[in-house]
Amino acid sequence: MIKYDENPANLSETRQYEDLSMAIVYKIREGSKAGRLYQKDEIYLELMGEDIQEGDDERRKAFEEALKRAIEEHSDIKEVPGAGGALFYYSEEYMGEPYVRLLLQKQGDPLLLIAETVRDNSASYPRPIPLNMFKNPPFDFSEEEIIECLRQMETKDLFRDIARTVTSAGTVFLYSTSHLTPDYASMLAEWFDVGQFENP
Repeated sequence: MIKYDENPANLSETRQYEDLSMAIVYKIREGSKAGRLYQKDEIYLELMGEDIQEGDDERRKAFEEALKRAIEEHSDIKEVPGAGGALFYYSEEYMGEPYVRLLLQKQGDPLLLIAETVRDNSASYPRPIPLNMFKNPPFDFSEEEIIECLRQMETKDLFRDIARTVTSAGTVFLYSTSHLTPDYASMLAEWFDVGQFENP
C-alpha cells in the first residue's frame, strides 16, 4: 500500500498530495471490496498513524487536501453523511447505493433497519422477505437479536405495519401491510419458499 511520506523534503508538495490521494483511493476501494464504509478519521489514522484530533496541522492539512483531490479526480469515490454528521466514504465500483444505505442504517436503530428493509422489499418488488435473511451480511444479526427486535417492534406503533406469515415449510417471512395484503404476502412467501422449487 502507498504510504504518506513523512519527510516532506523527499517529495514536492504536489507529488505528496498525489501519493497520499492515491493511498486514500486505494484504502476506500479496498474497504468497499470488503463490504465496509470508511469514516474519515479511520482513513487518517490508518494512513497517517495518529489520531486526527491530535495530529499536527500540516499533516492534517495534507490529508484534507489529498482527500478532496481523491473525490474530485476519481468519480467512483463517494462521500455520504452518517449518524451524528460523520462522513463516510465508499467506491461505487464495488458497492451500490442501496447497500450503502443499509450499512448506514445499521449504525443506527436496528428496529428501523429491519422495518425499512421489509417496507422497501414489500413496496419495490413486491415481496416478503425471509426472517433468516437478517442473519446474513450486511445485517449479521444473531437469532437472539432478531427475536428481541421483533419483540420490541410489536410494542411500538411505528412498526404496526410489519407483519409475519409462515409458509407450509415453516419458514417465517416479514412484510409490510402498507404495501402487501396478508393473502398476497402469504401467496408470495409460499411461492418463494416452496412453489418455485416444486414447479421449476
